[in-house]
Order: sequence, then structure tokens, then C-alpha cells
Amino acid sequence: MVIQAILKESRATYQAQYHQAIARLIHIPKGTLRLQTRKGKRYWYLRRFMPAQGYEDLYLGLAGNRDVEQLVAFIAERKQRLHELKAIKEALRQLGVRKMEFQEKGYHQMFTALLEAFGKVGLWDEGLMLIGSWCFNVYTQAFGVEYYPLRTMDFDFGLRIPYRGDKADINEILTNLGFSARIDMAYDKVDYVLPGVGMVEVFIDRDKASDQQIKALKRDLSIRPAAVSYLQLLVDYPVNVKIHGVHKSITLPAMPAFFVHRLITASFGEYRDAALDRGKIRKDYKQAALVAKKILESSDLRGKLALVIDGLNPDQRAKMIAGAAAAKEFVKAPDLSEEDILWIQKALSGKRR
Repeated sequence: MVIQAILKESRATYQAQYHQAIARLIHIPKGTLRLQTRKGKRYWYLRRFMPAQGYEDLYLGLAGNRDVEQLVAFIAERKQRLHELKAIKEALRQLGVRKMEFQEKGYHQMFTALLEAFGKVGLWDEGLMLIGSWCFNVYTQAFGVEYYPLRTMDFDFGLRIPYRGDKADINEILTNLGFSARIDMAYDKVDYVLPGVGMVEVFIDRDKASDQQIKALKRDLSIRPAAVSYLQLLVDYPVNVKIHGVHKSITLPAMPAFFVHRLITASFGEYRDAALDRGKIRKDYKQAALVAKKILESSDLRGKLALVIDGLNPDQRAKMIAGAAAAKEFVKAPDLSEEDILWIQKALSGKRR
């Protein structure tokens, strides 16, 4: 009995370390650091392989710059964390933990498992949409938007209201994948958390979220989503895309809608404080800038952007303009540059590259 208790405690300790290591690795960009010299100055790049595109060098910044060196040190940490993870896995194996108990904890496996599970019950056909930073990650893979390494751990989804699809038990889907429900009394919602991997949140548009509609979602989908403003900007412009590892196509917002939504919510969205959330706001502007570059390459996307902007009400248009103007207040290399601000301005003015 004593030995069993010790083994159980050891397994719990190593499993906690495993989750912590995975959580750290999820945020560390993959790739090889490269230091290049041009005109007597040295610059850091991150070389990484992009599917169907080959290798590319992502510019990080001038060597010696404090912020750039911090990012370089963070990326260099990946090798050490992988060694730690290997040792933790070996310890777990010796303690009798089966490989299958920890092999599906990484982001990419869980991400595809989530998308696949939602597809099996038809949610992609009935108004579910992938949104947030991992939507941007799909843009980089599916549409060639420039890679950007910083991201959140959350898996964010939007849902069209009113929901007219078949019934499905989202609570059961998420708990079967290992997530635990967490009630957030402050915002009257339920999130699903998996330590070491992240959190699943489902959002609905505040203007559509009547008490009756929320009751219907609890009844038909077994979820309590969060009501936020401006979500309809995304839901009204869906696109379908097929990604590796998922049998059914998933639904995303069109890039022009994502761009406009980022400009509005970076400063005016819920859960944002300009003083406390500068990193998140900077990330949103960076993603908007990189999407803007891709929009300017296509006449179809520029036309779609014009339609999205024409569809804004006066309050939304004013906040989009104010949000774009405020972007320059968050410039900080290497995450957000003056050049990024120019791409945002060019997209709004309709100028080509």
C-alpha cells in the first residue's frame, strides 16, 4: 500500500511536469535560428519549413536589441524543453503510464481532434466557425499568409445565432477529449480547460443572444457560450477550407472580415485593457497587418474588404478607423513594426502592393 501510494504520487508529479513542459513548448516557435550579417550589422532570422512552400526565413530583428534577444533566447529554449520532455516521458513509462495516456496532449493533435469531433456531429454545416488566433494559423497554412510565431493557447469558436441545426452534446464531446468544464460566474459562461494544452471557448454575438436563444443552446448543444460584441462581423462572411488531418471542411471567417474585426476588437473588444493587455493587442494588430498584405495581393479580396466595410454601421466604422489609428501606439519590435502599420493603412485605403 505504501509503495502504491508513492508510485501514485510520483506519477502525478511527472504528469504535472509533462503538462507544464507541453504548455511551454506550444508557445515556442519551431525552426532554426540564423544570424546573418548585412552591411556590417547582424540580424536574427528564424528558418522554418512551410507546407507546400518550402523553407522560409522569418525576420526577427537586429541582433543586440533587447526585445529581439529576448525572443531569440525564448526560441532557443525549445531544444532544452524537448530534452526535458523526453526524460519526463521515459520516467512516466517506467512508472507504468501507457504511451497513449500522454501522446495526444500536444496542440496539433488536440486541434485536429476538436475539429474532427465537431465535424462528425455536423456543426461546421450548422453555423460553427473557428475564430481567434488559431484561425489566423489556418490562414498561414491554407492561404499563404505570412507566418507569425506568437499566439494564444485558446481554441476559440463562434456560433451563428439563431442555431437551427441538429442537437449535439458539445459538453460530452469536450469532456471525452479530456477537457474539464469551468464556470466563469463573472461573465456568465462555461469554459473547457485541459491543463498543458489550453482552453476551449464558444462565443455568440451579444446583439443576437437573447435569453431565449441562450436557453435553446443549453438545451440543444449543452453549452453556455460567452456573449461578445461584433462577432456577427465574422459570422456573416464564412469561408470553407479543408485542412490536413480533418475529413470535413471547416468554417472560418473570410480574411477581410477577420481584418476589420481585429481592428475593432483590438481596442474595443471585451476582455481587453490597453494597460494590462498590450501584448494581446499588439498580437491582434500584427495579425491584421499580415492579413492586410495578403488581401492587397488579390482583387477579389480587396473587393470583399470593400463589401465588409460598406456593411458596417456608423459606430462600427468609427471604431474601425479609431482602432487602425491606435495601432501605432503599440509599435514594438519585433512584434509590431512601422511597416505593419503601413500595411493596415494601405488595406483600408484600397491601395495595392
